[in-house]
Amino acid sequence: MAVAIEQAWQGCPDGEPSTGGLLRSLRVRDLVLVDEAEVRFGPGLNLLTGETGSGKTLIVDALGLALGAAGSVDQVRRGGRRALAEASFDTSDGERVLGREIGRRSVARLDGAMVGVRELAEEARRRVSIHGQHDQHTLLDPVTQAALLDRHAGAVDVQRRVAEAHAGWTAAEERLQGLRRLQARGDRETAYLRWQLEEICAADPQPGEDESLRQERSAVRHAARLSELSEAALSGLRDDGIAAAAGSVRQAAGLDARLEELAARLEALEEEAVEAAADLRRYAELIDSDPERLERIESRLATLEQLQRKYGGSLESVLEERHKLEIQLGEAEDVSAGLEGAERAVEEARRGLERAAAALTRLRRKGATDLGRAVSSELRGLRLEEARFEVGLLPRLEIAANGAEEIEMCFSANPGEPCAALARVASGGELSRVMLAIETVAARSNHTPTLVFDEVDTGIGGETAFEVGRRLKTLGDSHQVLVVTHLAQIACFADHHLVVEKAMGADGRRVVRVRELTTLDERAAELARMMSGPVTEKALARARELMEQAGR
Repeated sequence: MAVAIEQAWQGCPDGEPSTGGLLRSLRVRDLVLVDEAEVRFGPGLNLLTGETGSGKTLIVDALGLALGAAGSVDQVRRGGRRALAEASFDTSDGERVLGREIGRRSVARLDGAMVGVRELAEEARRRVSIHGQHDQHTLLDPVTQAALLDRHAGAVDVQRRVAEAHAGWTAAEERLQGLRRLQARGDRETAYLRWQLEEICAADPQPGEDESLRQERSAVRHAARLSELSEAALSGLRDDGIAAAAGSVRQAAGLDARLEELAARLEALEEEAVEAAADLRRYAELIDSDPERLERIESRLATLEQLQRKYGGSLESVLEERHKLEIQLGEAEDVSAGLEGAERAVEEARRGLERAAAALTRLRRKGATDLGRAVSSELRGLRLEEARFEVGLLPRLEIAANGAEEIEMCFSANPGEPCAALARVASGGELSRVMLAIETVAARSNHTPTLVFDEVDTGIGGETAFEVGRRLKTLGDSHQVLVVTHLAQIACFADHHLVVEKAMGADGRRVVRVRELTTLDERAAELARMMSGPVTEKALARARELMEQAGR
């Protein structure tokens, strides 16, 4: 039984963000507790609420699945064969559909065409950014902190150049060290390498040769039986039973047109049988029972297996070893000249790496000051008036692929206390607000159209929750925002309020349902339930007061 949220998709008024590229709908089928549902979203702030355990996060999980997150056959609803999660987006060129099917064999699709999950996820990253409780903990990771700073500082491209320069320098250094080791081994080692190469070249193995020979060996060993079976099959195919049946049914079709399709099928089967007989006849003629051929195959396989035991266990590893030996011996012919060139290459690559890293450091220093100031300002609006947020750059002993320094985001909730690493000082509620503050600041340069927050209200309440709601509403002015929350102080800001509920399905099992609250009375009742459980007149009055306050 499908549940659709019927909601007109209208463009924003002048001065508000365009809906181009925004998430239009999410279609889910046979996923965990969802039998079938279609959820429609709108511009601005979309709120998902519902009782604990109702399945709110399941909707976000389904969206993540459609966008390329890992899936498992365990997510398929009991009794279903395959689970489906499909997200539809508005674009300037029309509709764009990203989806996944999960079963014994999982499939990723982009506009109906099968693609790799990596390609699907890459397309999704340009459209949606999902933040859950897990992301609050990844915010403590130095790599994540560096990525946030680089994005804010406009240094993403420069950081990429540092990574490329670091890879080039590392490769040049490895080649140099390899040449030095080769020089140290001397002529004796070179002679041994040459003997290995000559052994492989004398055998001259070909890709896939061993598997082909094993198949031929089996055919030669069983040549007599294969001839017998082929002749038996040919004898059966020579029987004109299929032709006779096709002729009879064709005559009957002249009397009864309903047999026309069956006559065509039998005629096609007759043609297929003739072709199969020809193929089988050619195969029978090629069967070779020559004992000398079997002996040659066994000898060749023994040679290949000996090489495989020496050089990695497979024919592919033997061929790879031959390639390596050719390179090593080519370099060994003029190690001195090779060393000079390799040393120059290392020096040049190192200078390029240092220039790129210095440029990244300059951008990071400026960005760290700006980000610290901007996030601290946002935290004051989130009832952390005395909080300070700083971004530190800790120099590394050696330049790494992501720069010459580690990034450390620091926080102090109270005046007089020094800033310390987020991981040591921030509580769950403070971490939620820090993440929201960073996202609010980042939104000014974040071009991802849709932002999703799952349980952003962890550890907060009261006026703080109201301020979080106001920030999310502000984000909705420049982005489409989807939020899962259990706090009425946040839900009262919704542009589109969706309720997730559990209901009894047609088969007597509990299923997840989603509906949109389209009237003020419906919204007030849901806010009242969120605040107090039972929907009393007092709770309704407080809910209406919250909505009026949010509207102001």
